[in-house]
Amino acid sequence: MRVTINDIAKVAGVSPSTVSRVIANNPKISAATREKVFKIMQEMNYHPNIIARSLANQSTRIIGVVIPGMADKAFQHPFYPEILRGISSIAYKNKYNILISSIGNPEEEKHSVKQFACGGITEGIILLASRTRNSSVSELLKLDFPFVLVGKPENDHEVNWVDNDNFAIGYQLTQHLIEQGHRKIAFIGVVPEHFVTMDRLNGYKQALQEHGIPCDEQLIVESRFITDNGYDLMKKLLERGKLPTGVIGCDDLLCFGAMKLITERGLKIPEDIAVAGFNNVPLADYSHPPLTSVEINAFSLGSKALELLLAALHSEYQSFNRAIIPAKLVIRESTLSRR
Repeated sequence: MRVTINDIAKVAGVSPSTVSRVIANNPKISAATREKVFKIMQEMNYHPNIIARSLANQSTRIIGVVIPGMADKAFQHPFYPEILRGISSIAYKNKYNILISSIGNPEEEKHSVKQFACGGITEGIILLASRTRNSSVSELLKLDFPFVLVGKPENDHEVNWVDNDNFAIGYQLTQHLIEQGHRKIAFIGVVPEHFVTMDRLNGYKQALQEHGIPCDEQLIVESRFITDNGYDLMKKLLERGKLPTGVIGCDDLLCFGAMKLITERGLKIPEDIAVAGFNNVPLADYSHPPLTSVEINAFSLGSKALELLLAALHSEYQSFNRAIIPAKLVIRESTLSRR
């Protein structure tokens, strides 16, 4: 049976309002009364009702986190647990809790965001995907509700956001393959409505251009966010009659599927086709051969996102901030030239 404030008040011989003031750390309550009430609360294993306290204090200390993709798909990807770990680390230090909503499409996201913003449950929101024509961002701006976007927004002058320099890392990864002697480099996993993949693609194109390599659009394969796999994307590429000497996957998990198909076709990695990706998931070190990838520091993306949100919540002045998290190219055997 749940212990209530009335139960504590009865045992302590004080009024329920006095117990409430003790919980709220009201300075008008004497030290002796505070100590007595806290002792009884401990003995009776009493836990304050968080919702009731939040209504009284007008502060829930809950942050909503919206994850794209249904839970059974999203949490299979190592990026999301890692970014949530970063968010949780800052939440714990600042005595906040997080409330997670995983959504299947933009319409569901907009509905979830509106519930978080208007339901009085959350103090702020972190959105874990940036895309074109983002109705969730528009809704939050209209409601004037605090939020941070993980990913570069369409208009960075009115949104707090955190991201890597995806153009630069797309360029860097492509340049690495060019330095290994590759001129026929494919790029798989582009999602046109997601800025992160388009920025990486544009970095790839810039690197080709600067090295005098024509960009063959037939070597670029689009995909659907989260749901597609690298095996099918690589198959689609080869069905076009294109046999690249290097493949960049917009995500390591896509690369693993691509590597499987390449091996099934009797080709060797990296002798016949070099493969490289992004995110540097833990399995990258254990694939065969180990996968060259870009460490995007998902933990830091998450921790910085919540830091920016808390700064916005506790500031008297409205300002919009952004943070670029450094990324690092991790070169492994999947791209090293054997010449």
